[in-house]
Amino acid sequence: MAKRPSKMNLYHPSKLPFPTDLLDEVKGLLEQAQRILIISHRGPDGDTVGCNLALKQALNSQGKHVTSACVDPPPEYAFVLKGAFHFVNDFDLNDFDLVIVVDCGARNLMTFHQSKPELLEEKIPLINIDHHPSNDYFGTHNLVHDSAAATAFTIYHLFKYWDFPITKDIAECLMMGLYYDTGSFMHSNTSGEVLQMAADLMNSGARINRMVKSMFRSTPANQLKLWGRIMQRARVTNQNAVVSAVTNQDFHECQATPNDTSGVIDYLNSVPNSKFSILLAENGPDKIKGSLRTQDDNIDLSKIAALFGGGGHKKAAGFTLPGKLEPEITWKIRPANSNHKTEQ
Repeated sequence: MAKRPSKMNLYHPSKLPFPTDLLDEVKGLLEQAQRILIISHRGPDGDTVGCNLALKQALNSQGKHVTSACVDPPPEYAFVLKGAFHFVNDFDLNDFDLVIVVDCGARNLMTFHQSKPELLEEKIPLINIDHHPSNDYFGTHNLVHDSAAATAFTIYHLFKYWDFPITKDIAECLMMGLYYDTGSFMHSNTSGEVLQMAADLMNSGARINRMVKSMFRSTPANQLKLWGRIMQRARVTNQNAVVSAVTNQDFHECQATPNDTSGVIDYLNSVPNSKFSILLAENGPDKIKGSLRTQDDNIDLSKIAALFGGGGHKKAAGFTLPGKLEPEITWKIRPANSNHKTEQ
């Protein structure tokens, strides 16, 4: 298993934070391989889907046979991207001579390794491309840049280093990843380099209005109903954390799915003076997904998520636990106002 590289500062747009021999070795693997599998993490979002499809299109243009895989289907907003309808949820590893995993903050997020343990047995090369500090470097070759705003940011610079052309369709895939993981350029990870990349992608043909409409300006009525329940249940704890929850029954009654919770956590995170927000969502019969967000620079949510076997970034993290949600209502008696006089 490849070792974790030494920590490096955020790179200049013309330079990547990886040794050149590693970059050249990975490029050599891409050139030699003919049948390539690209895996996105479970519960896919705009970054993992955009990166997967950008790589697929770049490698297809070089005559490679490429398959995109994920245990769950892409979110509906991602279907504006070329190739989003062609993800598979199963495969035979013997059909491939190279595996690439994109945007998986830890090996368990692939899920495929549970039924296909040979994925991690180094029988064929596995290139791990990611930007999460929680990444456990599970690949034979690890391109993990934990200061990058999105995995799309890293792949964009890999394409630049490898001289891979960025077509209009590739630009739109990378734009979705960048736009999603920066919260439409509103999160604190939106740096000057991020905006330079966005400008270059637009010059390459990416239509940012498509990202805006599909991701943030196209909300079905059933999703709005679900968000209404989540917001109605939101409460601020004594520790100034905003907490809410959503159950399988809510999904059924609103005719929604767990994917429809995407985006609502950012509204919970907008409560003034709160330290962080957490949304607990049932995901299937016996699983709870926890999503965490904060605007507080002094809180590291990745450490909190790690306590529950999860991970992520300092300001955005998550975890999955076995179990079910049960509501709990508590009441307390507060002393009467001191200047209130009892009537005689």
